[in-house]
Amino acid sequence: MVFLGVHAQEITPNDSTISSKKEMKVGIRLSPSLNFFDYGDLSFAQVASDNKVGFGAGVVFDWKISEYNRARLEPYFEIQNVVNESINPNIDAVTSFNNLVFGLDVIPLVITYGGKIKPQLSFGGFAKYYLTTSQETTFNGNTVSNFEPNTSSLQYGFNYGIGAYIGKRLVEFRYYQSLNDFVESSAVPNSINQVQLILVY
Repeated sequence: MVFLGVHAQEITPNDSTISSKKEMKVGIRLSPSLNFFDYGDLSFAQVASDNKVGFGAGVVFDWKISEYNRARLEPYFEIQNVVNESINPNIDAVTSFNNLVFGLDVIPLVITYGGKIKPQLSFGGFAKYYLTTSQETTFNGNTVSNFEPNTSSLQYGFNYGIGAYIGKRLVEFRYYQSLNDFVESSAVPNSINQVQLILVY
């Protein structure tokens, strides 16, 4: 990470000078991910979601608020793969989605403490805009033409992380809980949830 220092001075009534320092780090963010659909109360035998791997890259702006609290802003691009599967008897219908996403994580609360290795917990929100989405559906192994369900171009929700600052680097496992559906459907909830391994250099 690159360190940027911002210094402030305050003159007290007795003319003594107190110096304080706020620090911002800028780092490169790499983030392999595991993606899956959440069907809510309909997660039974008729529908299932395969776990699919994705990858993202971006930057991290990391502010030190106090000795125990930081805040982060993280814009990134992401390749996101996710699969919906119907597993009714004698029917195997699979729809695969390959998405290119621009995401923004806003994390106002990062609790941390320690020396060179600082365990940390984070809580924030995210928004993801889907730049492109390609999809393919197979029915009992055969490709189905002209079947493309409508999808939402925006996903948003909360994220929760646990990890550690190791010197100037950050390692964190982060869970993304989306609050809206990806495929437009009035019958089946289908938000995309995700686990990312965040590596910041």
